[in-house]
Amino acid sequence: MLSLAKLGRGSEGHHLDAVAKGAEDYYVGRGEAPGYWAGRGAELLGLDGEVTPEALRAILAGTALDGSMLGAANRKVPGFDLTFSVPKSVSVLAALRPELSELIVDACEIAVARSIAWLEDNACFSRRGHNGVEHVDGDGYVAAAFRHRTSRAGDPQLHWHVLVANTTRGPDAGGARSTAHASIRRCASPGSCSRPRCATS
Repeated sequence: MLSLAKLGRGSEGHHLDAVAKGAEDYYVGRGEAPGYWAGRGAELLGLDGEVTPEALRAILAGTALDGSMLGAANRKVPGFDLTFSVPKSVSVLAALRPELSELIVDACEIAVARSIAWLEDNACFSRRGHNGVEHVDGDGYVAAAFRHRTSRAGDPQLHWHVLVANTTRGPDAGGARSTAHASIRRCASPGSCSRPRCATS
């Protein structure tokens, strides 16, 4: 299932704080795996591998790692939280059957990646013109994905938070740095995006 919410300023701290402080913490259930960069926009900015707190905060604030601006400063919405959740039965199975957990997680990782790619092709737009009334195709998301094994209440709930920065490269951009505002719209209805891909992975 897919749900969509706007990110508030500083809300990325919850996901960064949830990352385990070491492998031993992760494997005994204290903390989650580090986030990783995703999306074509991230590739354009040279973002790859593990997400660092400094880089994520800079990107969501509209600043590339080289200091250049990614769109308007002081925007009200720094990004969007796309949450991909698997059925409860799958989460419980992954928690109770360690020998299957890695296979389940790997299949769902593929499903999330395919879903992000589909959304980039079908729901990534840039706004331009007076008051941003004109929508044009964007060139992919700058996203950070975080995998969580449990809900905030501590029960099994395998899900991914994909934090998509409110920026993308428009069709008239001169390079990999965007000055366009991203607009995520026409997003897939809840449940329609990741479940079929997980079932076929």
